[in-house]
Amino acid sequence: MRDAMRVLCISQNLMPDSGGGVERVAHELMKRLAERGHVVDLVGQRQLPGAPDVEEFEGVTLHRYGTERDLRRFGGRTLSALRASRPVISDLLARHDYDVVLPHHFFPYYAYQRIAGQISVPEIVTFHASFWQELRLEGAERRVAKPLESLLFGGLARRTETVSLRRAHRVVVLSDFSRDQLGSYYPFALQKVVKIPGGVDLERFHPTGDRASLRSSLGLPADGRVLFTARRLVPRMGLPGLIEAFAAAAESDPSALLVVAGRGRLEAQLREQAEALGVSSVVRFAGFVPDDELVRYYQAADLFVLPTMAFEGFGMVTLEALACGTPALGTPVGATPEILRPLAPQLVLSGAEPAAILRGLRMMLEWLSDASEAVRLRERCRAYVQERYGWDSSVDALEALVLELVERGRGG
Repeated sequence: MRDAMRVLCISQNLMPDSGGGVERVAHELMKRLAERGHVVDLVGQRQLPGAPDVEEFEGVTLHRYGTERDLRRFGGRTLSALRASRPVISDLLARHDYDVVLPHHFFPYYAYQRIAGQISVPEIVTFHASFWQELRLEGAERRVAKPLESLLFGGLARRTETVSLRRAHRVVVLSDFSRDQLGSYYPFALQKVVKIPGGVDLERFHPTGDRASLRSSLGLPADGRVLFTARRLVPRMGLPGLIEAFAAAAESDPSALLVVAGRGRLEAQLREQAEALGVSSVVRFAGFVPDDELVRYYQAADLFVLPTMAFEGFGMVTLEALACGTPALGTPVGATPEILRPLAPQLVLSGAEPAAILRGLRMMLEWLSDASEAVRLRERCRAYVQERYGWDSSVDALEALVLELVERGRGG
């Protein structure tokens, strides 16, 4: 076994407190580095009341900063990352000599930089997306709070990203889309880019042998097609378009059911939309779904739908659905085409508008109506992910990159 290294990973949200894509990628990589004998400290924002300052979770030592109340304050998450993370990171740097720093979010990484100065430790930042650009988009979607937040923090986000990308020794991207996005905003960083695709936990996300019993336990109908999506309920996720398209598709397949997992500020609006379109009885809002329950929904569904309209840097949920043997239908946005086209080009929609989603839904419902074809497609989905997206290859690449930089720093 290679010599054990001490790793400092800096994120914003943390698993198990939150199950979003960035935190899942960070944790899955860190967990597997720990399994290989490396010592991993993971720093992130406290999100749950009573969550301990320090906690061991799946071999990784979690260090939480800030309070859950910060999340409810104007700019709280950003300010907490910049300020409350500093004493936690400072304490860790005082107590440990790290071999590598692996940031997954720019604001707490910037806080690290202000403390660490010119410490000669390799820093490998993962570029999931431009927070500056996300702030601009979400600011345009709101009338008061977000535009003001975008104005106040957008410039700070851009400066922070610029400084961080200039400082980092390497920049990891999960997809060609993320590489292109990085190049369009920060072309100077392209020379540092290394592509290491994300993965999926194949043991956790897997097909079930008894979908009928599983559906019964989830309160889903035994017959009829079950469509599933898991998204934050915010505009860029494209849920209004999905509901509009589903309402039209349900006219010819009234037994179909759409399950929407997730929370967000659009929930009331989406419920009103389903009611106005006459499909409130066949559009189910599941709210926040814990990780273990999320697997069961993937397994029970006939089709997963990803209607994203902007910024899909990788698409963990797509891989999770496929790993469970559930075909995924997605808009041609972000990295979704990179994942789905090699499996079946038909799984990539022609656009993100409701008409394109409707065409895709009708095509998939017809495809899945043939029981033998549906079984073959489910088997193809699982095999495809097993071949291309296991986490081991991602961790192999990351570990090799870290060791290369560490040895170079030692003069080896």
